[in-house]
Amino acid sequence: MQLSRKEIDDLPTVLFILDKIAQSEEKLRNDKRWRLLLSDMGAEDKFEIRLESANGPYVLHPTSSTVNIFFRGQTDYHSECLPTIYRKEKNQPRDELEIFIDRLRSIEFELLLKTHPFVKSIYERGLLIQGKEQPVPIKVDYLGLAQHYELKTDLMDFTNDKWVAAFFATCSKVKGEYVPVKNGGYGVIYSYTVLPEPFDQSVQPAQKYTEKFTAIGLQPFPRPGEQKGFALKLEPGQELNTLQGVTQHFFRHNYKAAEVIYNRMNQGKSLFPEDKLINMAKKLKNSKKISKTALRKAFKRYPVAGSDEQELEQKCRDKGLVFVDTPVVSFSRNDEHLFWNQWDNGAKQKFLSQLVFRRVYYGNKC
Repeated sequence: MQLSRKEIDDLPTVLFILDKIAQSEEKLRNDKRWRLLLSDMGAEDKFEIRLESANGPYVLHPTSSTVNIFFRGQTDYHSECLPTIYRKEKNQPRDELEIFIDRLRSIEFELLLKTHPFVKSIYERGLLIQGKEQPVPIKVDYLGLAQHYELKTDLMDFTNDKWVAAFFATCSKVKGEYVPVKNGGYGVIYSYTVLPEPFDQSVQPAQKYTEKFTAIGLQPFPRPGEQKGFALKLEPGQELNTLQGVTQHFFRHNYKAAEVIYNRMNQGKSLFPEDKLINMAKKLKNSKKISKTALRKAFKRYPVAGSDEQELEQKCRDKGLVFVDTPVVSFSRNDEHLFWNQWDNGAKQKFLSQLVFRRVYYGNKC
């Protein structure tokens, strides 16, 4: 959709859009019919421990002032809005092999994450929570982490924090740093509404969201938690603008309004905390080396029609990939030692302080 200069000038600023969203949130908070569905409980930057499915695992779900409404911000509107793995290159659709190679890199990233002590010892072994005699496992969203660390996936980022969405709608990356967008064009904030979750926990929890929309939330690495991340999975042929439940809110770019949001997010530092995983993800993204373990897992998870594993391996080699027996990137013993030192000296307390539980009501009891 191309807007004329006059149409752009007639659009509101992003602050007007945020104000309208805030008014809707306030209206919901004051409506007794919706109060039990609200998850923020007066707690900002917290994460609820929730079941993702009847038999687990649990997810660390970002608290929110909305009722199952999620946001995505873009500095530009695209008439065909696709996940990174399906986006055209040089105006040409990507073929199955190119997509498979990106999936290989995501699985290589997953293999790396599974070796980290936070994943092995905290998330997989589980946390002891109220009402449970044994620790419960916490979901590690490996593909969601790959998306947040800028590998190409079939996921689209969403958040339940309007300010996070506004940052990505008004700030663009220039030479590796986010800066406010200047006057002139227009951007979009998407809102995506899904069915409310049931009051009764005996109802299958997976009915809360569609299978393709999931909470990433608080993970062993900080970026998704700071961005209060969720993910919407799109299939080939799907695009965001035509999905049911999606609404677009267009606004004209205004530098002063963008600066307000930029500074509120501490020039983006609040959303992109430094961690070692950033450089490791960059290395994987650009690497021509892939482990044979990743190849085997990728073939089972993402088979390519008409190719067996050996044929697919050769096609990848023809594209310049080299398959090796060892991981492409790995954490060092010093990394593990540093993690445990930090965990025992404040990181554990900080992590646990972010977790909250929601009271569940049954009739007049809770």
